Amino acid sequence: MFYVWTAVAVFFIALFFASYVKAPSNYAYIIAGLSKVPRILIGKGGFRIPFLERLDKVYIGQMSVDIKTGIPVPTSDFINVDVDAVAKIRVIPTDEGVRLAAKDFLNRADHEIAEQLTDSLQGNMREIIGTLDLKSLNTDRDKFSDQVVEKAGQDLAKMGIEIISCNIQN
Repeated sequence: MFYVWTAVAVFFIALFFASYVKAPSNYAYIIAGLSKVPRILIGKGGFRIPFLERLDKVYIGQMSVDIKTGIPVPTSDFINVDVDAVAKIRVIPTDEGVRLAAKDFLNRADHEIAEQLTDSLQGNMREIIGTLDLKSLNTDRDKFSDQVVEKAGQDLAKMGIEIISCNIQN
């Protein structure tokens, strides 16, 4: 009888350790299965029921995205320019931001997320270049960067992404 109780105790201890998960600060863990609303863990621990609940991850750390126009883009005074920039982005570290980002970026690596967002950032940058003249583009790079952050930020927020900074390199 002693061996049976020992085996049962070992089983429950193993089940306890197998069901505990701890999310690091640069990942959001999404536990889904039994409840209608998935639980989101960011930088904390929680329990999941093995075989009944699923554990997925969303990278919420900072990512770098190279934004290059590729082909020359005409400014408002019809002068073609090539612009190279780097944007620092991340998933908005809130439950709603993680839920939005999970729709597109669930279980993806950081470089895959950055690749998928490059087109959106390039399109917004081209659109802003078309509204500026060459002089203001060269003399007021901060204004240009702010416009890219503002314009692209609205589009990316719909996907649960925020732009931390945007720097014109070339």
